[in-house]
Amino acid sequence: MEKIKAIVLKCWDNLKVKGKNRKFWLCLVGVALMIIGPFLPIYTINFLGLSMSVNYIMNDGAIADGIFIILLALAIIILHGFNKSKFSLIPCGIALILLINLYTKIGGQLSSGGIKIGSFGIGYYVMILGTIMSGVASFLIKDDNTSKDSNNVNSNPLNQ
Repeated sequence: MEKIKAIVLKCWDNLKVKGKNRKFWLCLVGVALMIIGPFLPIYTINFLGLSMSVNYIMNDGAIADGIFIILLALAIIILHGFNKSKFSLIPCGIALILLINLYTKIGGQLSSGGIKIGSFGIGYYVMILGTIMSGVASFLIKDDNTSKDSNNVNSNPLNQ
């Protein structure tokens, strides 16, 4: 239990580094948008006066890919906590691929035969914006190299 506490405290200390504060907040806002986005409507279908909105968490009673976006957003924060900002570009890229796949899969179905029967909702755009913000911030943040000191064994909480 003490090792877990030490790891969490080390992550928290890494997140409070003042040099990367603004860029980290940009990333944090992006991650928050990535977490909120799947709960918002990702597309709306309007047909014969009826309207239906669908979110990215539940789709016809089945869990949709929105849960993966949320898990990727949490992975971004965890990687930043361990001072591995550049590695957080990987979950950003995976999230962007999932959202582009969603666009290609649903985009053709929203306009059928030249008639527009639906449109993308705010949730889709929030997730795209959050993914881009997190990716740009992760790219701009410089990791703190003080924890990589090989001579100081106690700098790593796993070695304590």
